[in-house]
Amino acid sequence: MELPLDDETLQRLYAWIDEIPLSRPKKNIARDFSDGILLAEVIAYYFPKIVQMHNYSPANSVKQKQYNWNTLNRKVLKRLHVYLTKDDIDDLVSCRAGAVEHLLVKVQLKILELKVQKLEQLVRLKDGKIQTLVAKLRSQKP
Repeated sequence: MELPLDDETLQRLYAWIDEIPLSRPKKNIARDFSDGILLAEVIAYYFPKIVQMHNYSPANSVKQKQYNWNTLNRKVLKRLHVYLTKDDIDDLVSCRAGAVEHLLVKVQLKILELKVQKLEQLVRLKDGKIQTLVAKLRSQKP
């Protein structure tokens, strides 16, 4: 079992979630995220190409919630290198206190990592173009 998150971490996490436009209001985060749809929307907000929202149906039944989470785990989370166990999914579906917050912290960190990697890649490309341009200019000097 994971340790509880401190209040500061939780407040930053909730503020981050509040910045993302979601299809339904957040009243009780554990219950609101229990069918997996809102997490799919969070990820789609940052990486729309990896989430196909038609794969997920709003759910009240445990079976449909588990289906949504298994689909999200198999098709999306693995691309972020976030992996859920059956117990993790059961905790999310049953709204276990702290389960969704721990997952959201992991997802938030992965999103930030991927954004940093993308920026680093763009900087390397830009540096390469600048070096090519400088070399070209030097070769054209009389």
